[in-house]
Amino acid sequence: MSLATLELYAGAGGAALGLGRAGFAHLACVERNASAAATLRAAGLPAIEADVRAVDYAPFRDRVDILWASPPCQPGSTAGARLGATDDRDGWPATLATIDACRPTWLLAENVLGWTYHGEVCGGTAHACPACHLDRLTTELGRRFAFTGAWRLDAADFGVPQRRRRLVLWAGPLPLDPDGPGPTHAHRDAAERLGLRPWVTMGEAIGDTLNRASCERRACYPCDEEHGRACTQPSRLDAPSPTVMTTEEKGTRAHSPDWSFNGGPDRASDAAFLVAGIRRIDVGEGLRLQGFPDDWPLQGTVHDRYVQVGNAVPPALAEATGRVVAGAHRAWTALRAAHVDPTALAGALRRNRLTVPAHLGAAP
Repeated sequence: MSLATLELYAGAGGAALGLGRAGFAHLACVERNASAAATLRAAGLPAIEADVRAVDYAPFRDRVDILWASPPCQPGSTAGARLGATDDRDGWPATLATIDACRPTWLLAENVLGWTYHGEVCGGTAHACPACHLDRLTTELGRRFAFTGAWRLDAADFGVPQRRRRLVLWAGPLPLDPDGPGPTHAHRDAAERLGLRPWVTMGEAIGDTLNRASCERRACYPCDEEHGRACTQPSRLDAPSPTVMTTEEKGTRAHSPDWSFNGGPDRASDAAFLVAGIRRIDVGEGLRLQGFPDDWPLQGTVHDRYVQVGNAVPPALAEATGRVVAGAHRAWTALRAAHVDPTALAGALRRNRLTVPAHLGAAP
């Protein structure tokens, strides 16, 4: 039986695709961006084109097995001002309000790791500091669910050809494995020893298009010393891509001879420049690096599609986390059918430090 999910900040449907593969059926996907909502509809998903705060959730009350949320990352992202709760784009309050309105059994909320870092001078406030704000959110979740936790995950560990590190908050009636879903892939030097598959590389994903032959159809820089490090690191095709960002449309910043990456290359287009002198990856390459099928029906202008791809949740990451919850939910359903007292159960689980093993939801 499919498990019912409601999704907030649904974007281009990456989380929806992954959760669907994990056995969840969508009641609705809420997304206010018109182009992203059009993509959801074109993909056959039940989109509600609206601000999360403006939706009447009464029809979903007590019907949601899992609430998924991917609030805007800017208030916590290290690439932004990191204003936490003082940023008008903070989506955590609306997520809490939706939990109160729907009373889901489980919550999964995905965002950038920047939310875990304290500001330079946070002063212990839960407003301007993202990490302090996250602490307050965790406390609020603890008032609504018996158990809560957080996982730090990298999409590359689940077969996505991209290093994309993310924070996933979870909450529900049973304690989940503190390590989260078990990886299926690892660095090639460790994969065999760990019994895992090697990371999927940038070359495997887009090597057929990311080459000098593609310069006939898009902007490229000459492979010479006049244009920084263009074409000097083709070996980057042998590793996952750096993170795909919403700014891929702008292309690389490294074409100047005196340019030096500040902590990078941190963008997929930077790697494309180092591999073949290519100014920027195209939308289709971004989709592949996120782990979407090539025929995913992105809608809107070229700019709209770049933004959707850069903001997307890799489907494989959502599937892996969703499977953990699906396995735990089956256990929870069996316990409820046996009329186990939830309060007594929670106490016993805490005393004995027991968790639901992640492998219960592993893919067959």
